[in-house]
Amino acid sequence: MTIQLEINDLLEIAAYRRTIRKLDHAYDIDLANACTPAQREKLEYRHYWETLIYYEQIAEIKTRRLIRKADYLNMSLGYADDNSPMWRRSSQLNSWVLTPLGCSEVQNMIGQERKDRRARARTTWASAITGPLTRLVAVWLLARGH
Repeated sequence: MTIQLEINDLLEIAAYRRTIRKLDHAYDIDLANACTPAQREKLEYRHYWETLIYYEQIAEIKTRRLIRKADYLNMSLGYADDNSPMWRRSSQLNSWVLTPLGCSEVQNMIGQERKDRRARARTTWASAITGPLTRLVAVWLLARGH
């Protein structure tokens, strides 16, 4: 995984969040000036649909990042379909993104895989060090006994 991709993703997410904040601020002013409940409802509806595209973009970037991490670790995430609680189809982008439950599950799977790999690496190093030391001690004890 390259650092450049991660930096680009973070910058892209930050830009989308700034845009959402600007839209929120603009709609807050419009909502404060709305005279009737019908106007407020119309503004809230427009605000929802105008910001949804940016939230969808953020969800897609997060999904892409998690998939890259899982691919790097040679993990299988399963297929995206309508019956999976881990996946949903983006209404604005027409792509598959992870649900909050899916993101959490994939992050837990990645964390567990990394933990398992660290444990295997420690075991490998421990056996690589312990084996020769044991043989060295055995040779030393044999040499000392004779």
